[in-house]
Amino acid sequence: MNRDYFAELFVNEFPGFKPLLEKHIQFNDELLPHVFFGECNDYFIKYLETEKTKELEKLFDFFERMATGDEYVKELLTVTILERLGDNEEILNTAYKYMGKETRKASDEIEKFWGRC
Repeated sequence: MNRDYFAELFVNEFPGFKPLLEKHIQFNDELLPHVFFGECNDYFIKYLETEKTKELEKLFDFFERMATGDEYVKELLTVTILERLGDNEEILNTAYKYMGKETRKASDEIEKFWGRC
């Protein structure tokens, strides 16, 4: 997964986010990946709060692919998505159940950086 295509891949796999992406691009006149995925975080957290297992398995599979992508995509996953999940210990503990090896490694690194683990 690389910087040029991951947002498009994301909305292809999760079509419910396509209107959010379109609105984001219309408002910003371009894709700002950190901002867009920051806007998605509230939805990711709602999935975790309600433990929508099927959606979470698919979402964290996507995150795992991000964790093995190019450096930009890995950074986006870590500082925009995983860092936010770590803001709430309950949410993070639920997320741990769905994380793959590389996603968990990235999550542990950002939690250690912030002194939360």
